Amino acid sequence: MGFKVLKQGLCAMLALLLLFSILPIQTARAAETDKLQLSLKVGSTSATVNGKKVTIERPYMENGTVMVPLGVFKKTFGSTVSLEGNDVVKVTYGSHTGLMTIGSISAWKDETKVKLTTAPRMVSGVLMVPLRFVASVLGATLSNGNGDELIITLVPADNEGDVPVDTGIDSEVGKTQIGNSYYRWTLNYPSGLIAGNSGGDESVATFSSADNLYYLEIHASDQAVAVDADGLLEQLVREVELGSELILDRESFPKASVPYARLVSKDSSGALWENRLIYAEGRLYEIYLTDEKATNYKDLDKYAGLLSSFRPSFDTKDNKIRDLSTVKNGLSEAYNEDYGISLQVPAAWTKDEQHFYYESKQGSHLSVAITSAPAGSTLESWAEELKTNTQENFVADAYVVKGSMKSEISGVPAQISETQLNFGNGWTTEYQALVLKNGYRYYFEYVTPAGQEDDKAKFKAIISSIDIDFDLLKENFGRLASDDYKTIKNKTITKVSKRYGYAIDIPRLWTPNQDVFETQLVEYRFIGGRFQINSKSEGSVDYAVNMLKDSYQNKNNDPKGPRIESIVESTFAGVPATILTVHQIKNGVPLRSKHVVFGKNEVVYTITVTLNDANATTEQQALLDKTLQSFRFTGNE
Repeated sequence: MGFKVLKQGLCAMLALLLLFSILPIQTARAAETDKLQLSLKVGSTSATVNGKKVTIERPYMENGTVMVPLGVFKKTFGSTVSLEGNDVVKVTYGSHTGLMTIGSISAWKDETKVKLTTAPRMVSGVLMVPLRFVASVLGATLSNGNGDELIITLVPADNEGDVPVDTGIDSEVGKTQIGNSYYRWTLNYPSGLIAGNSGGDESVATFSSADNLYYLEIHASDQAVAVDADGLLEQLVREVELGSELILDRESFPKASVPYARLVSKDSSGALWENRLIYAEGRLYEIYLTDEKATNYKDLDKYAGLLSSFRPSFDTKDNKIRDLSTVKNGLSEAYNEDYGISLQVPAAWTKDEQHFYYESKQGSHLSVAITSAPAGSTLESWAEELKTNTQENFVADAYVVKGSMKSEISGVPAQISETQLNFGNGWTTEYQALVLKNGYRYYFEYVTPAGQEDDKAKFKAIISSIDIDFDLLKENFGRLASDDYKTIKNKTITKVSKRYGYAIDIPRLWTPNQDVFETQLVEYRFIGGRFQINSKSEGSVDYAVNMLKDSYQNKNNDPKGPRIESIVESTFAGVPATILTVHQIKNGVPLRSKHVVFGKNEVVYTITVTLNDANATTEQQALLDKTLQSFRFTGNE
């Protein structure tokens, strides 16, 4: 019920998505010519299917490619269409097969990989695909008709015979149950149950009937606190009421083999939903079902057998279960289509595909970065840059270089190094895998904190799973940013605040967390620290200093608590300033903060520099001092 928006959104999308897989198959042949023919125009909703006028989603042109609704191919030629796994669309005709992924330009025609000029995508709930590619899979020919008319013609081979009627799914002969081995659940697998698309998130499974009558969703999420049947019912009621739904029926089943709660509700659109919550073995399962023809809560009783067949378990030895999970050995596939990189990551980690960042709840993480290589760069020189970076950003007793070795990633030479780092709260292992190809640097960083031995053991499997389409990146990108440490470590960029009347030179190595200089707070992060400027148009310097003193009072004399080391009256940027220095341990990490408080023209400025002890190298402190000294008033306030 916390997924209410997702539930309804997926229902509408899936219903339309599945529409293309259940369109009536046109088996009639043109009597004289035995041809199957489709004619359509870009921009027109009118098409002709084997001599009959039909209405279709409007074809359009993108990147020189005509995009058409996939359903017309099934309607015209009787091709088989199915949705498999996560967004993979399978088109078959006779012995020929085409595979496309929604949102991706990578496709397969039989055993040949093909690069599309335009990716398939959903438009108003209808899947639009490249006309020429699908026609080539079917063996159809394209020709021009009158005006802008496009004609797609297919002459079935004599040995093809009639194309069999298809339900839209692989029949999975012998499979009586369906489920997910990773999230450990199973459900009966009646004929006509179509597994849908959940956007790559295996914690959500979506289904619909072949006649598009009912829609079903199953969610699985980890939950440490156990909940009994009555508690589950309370949760259902609370969340339905928060969604302003009308409750039609409710009940808890504490004596069931697996206790659960059941509730039937009507949403704002008038649709009836049966909602079930089940808790088992540290996991909460949420089940939602709706029937578009249901008008009374009793109409959903006919699905009791299907819903009650749900079990929070999965028998991996039972070959009658269709497994929806792609997780193997605890790893699932991640893919970034812009860079053409796929790899395996731990299934339980959060995945940010756009920013190429993956992280566990315990702090292990994997990040990927692609940059343009400096002229003359080699794997060896790049590895040396990174080593220098570590030496200049960690004090001598906070890092240990364990070694470096040559390897191979995705068929090309690679360099892999292992370093142990200690920010003060325990040793962390950092692996760096480097690939250099076609003038681009591919950087893979894998970090596991102390105690996360399982994550550490997965590194080899993750690295060996990396597959890079080097040609795709070269095609998609030109010149990218450079990460040449030796070149950019001394470079700065001048930032100006017109509102608060100052300018400052910020090192290019720093990462902005809040860099809108017309706002009150500006913040940058760097290895082991952060830099903040807080500008207030009220108060006084004395008040700001006293507030800082109060905030750092260690009234309980906690040895890990803050300790004010010094308060110095000085001059900063030509005006009187108070500099307050504090040492403390936060989250197990010893660090020092310097606060520079000063004022001008009724604005009170506080610049705060925070640096971990483990990162207080001569180079780091010199860079911070240089940045502080670059602060100046512009006279525009």
